[in-house]
Amino acid sequence: MLHYQHLLQPERFYPAEPQSLLAATEVDRTRIVQSAPVRRLQQKTQVFPLDVKASVRSRLTHSLEVQQAGRQIIFAIRQMKPSDWPEQVVINLIEMSCLLHDVGNPPFGHFGEAVLREWLHDELDSLYIASLATSASEQWQKILAPDLCSFDGNAQSLRLVHSLQKLNLTLSQLACIIKYPRVIDESVIATDSKIGVFISERHLIARIRDVLQLPAGVRHPLVFIMEAADDISYCIADVDDAVDRHLLTVDEVIRFLTQQVDDDTRAYLQPLLDAALLDEQGFFPHLRYLLTNDWVQLAAESYLQHKKDILAGHFVGHLLEREHPALNVLNALKRLARQSIFGQREVESLELSGYAAVRGVLLTYSVLLALPAAIFRQLLSGEGHHRYQHALRLCHRLSRRHVVAYQKATETPDPFFQRPAEQEWYYRVRLLLDFISGMTDTYVLEEYRLLNGWV
Repeated sequence: MLHYQHLLQPERFYPAEPQSLLAATEVDRTRIVQSAPVRRLQQKTQVFPLDVKASVRSRLTHSLEVQQAGRQIIFAIRQMKPSDWPEQVVINLIEMSCLLHDVGNPPFGHFGEAVLREWLHDELDSLYIASLATSASEQWQKILAPDLCSFDGNAQSLRLVHSLQKLNLTLSQLACIIKYPRVIDESVIATDSKIGVFISERHLIARIRDVLQLPAGVRHPLVFIMEAADDISYCIADVDDAVDRHLLTVDEVIRFLTQQVDDDTRAYLQPLLDAALLDEQGFFPHLRYLLTNDWVQLAAESYLQHKKDILAGHFVGHLLEREHPALNVLNALKRLARQSIFGQREVESLELSGYAAVRGVLLTYSVLLALPAAIFRQLLSGEGHHRYQHALRLCHRLSRRHVVAYQKATETPDPFFQRPAEQEWYYRVRLLLDFISGMTDTYVLEEYRLLNGWV
């Protein structure tokens, strides 16, 4: 059984001055809000890539809305039942996990994730042979390569704030951003077997589990609240942005919703639609306010209803998975986005540009993965050779922070890796993934143009 007295701890991975729990989470809050990954969210896609309209959501504005929804759920839980946790500490943890939940997403969002995974599946084997000039070990084939090919924005978020930015957040804060607490070499415990922690962060997840007394494969309970806040925020926001972009009209939205739901849900929804249509502030702000209030209450109720199972580590669903008219509307909004927004020619055209850019940048920088380790290290140190002038210039463009993380991870043999050469190459691939996944939408396009001589 999980206990909040264990789950809420001020301890950090790296040594730090002792602090009270509240003070530690306030320090976390400052570090997160002022961090570069959060700032980069303003130029990363929510739904409409490269949109110049200030009213259309970026990943940053989406994350701020998720943060507010998470805060509302905590307040709703408190109103329903006196909490057994220090409230301001929990608010800090929830708000900051919501703000961080998308920082690991590559350029062009989930589409960019798919491009990275596709490229890795296509190219990793041949690049391995080119660099190491030998056949792969069983460990590489069964663990290391699948770990790399399972690139995921959630796992990258953890790597970004801990291994790359070295924010040294509390272990409780880090636990609250791990949606899928599984490393690839662990057996599947929950029904959702998605990999949410890379091999490179296996020491971190082990420490989190030890200090917070979290069993393997079990989420921190506050993750369920963060996940519900994300669901609440994006479903209506995506439709709102589509109307703002004139891809849908309010009448089309109303028609879709009323036709897609059953009679009970229609009876619940119609008064909300009528009230929103009469609001001088606009249809969507009013409808979002009414629906969000109900979704927040349902998420809070669901948390309290399932609290025993959550703390026992047995709950594997989502807080908003239940029968209720308000949740039927939420699911209808998701269907509307899938059917009428994501497949729009404008959206897909921009995604195709993103596909070409991400894959093109990967292709150019993959030259560095084909090099022998000794040559690559020589180029990183600035000792170029006339045969590798192109590769040398690519090395100069790599982020210094990412290079330092690579060097630290490879400077001493790690007994986990059965072959030292595979340790080096694993982290070299991570270096490239860190570099490209950290790019904004606009930056990856600029890099693609530069590398192709179009500047």
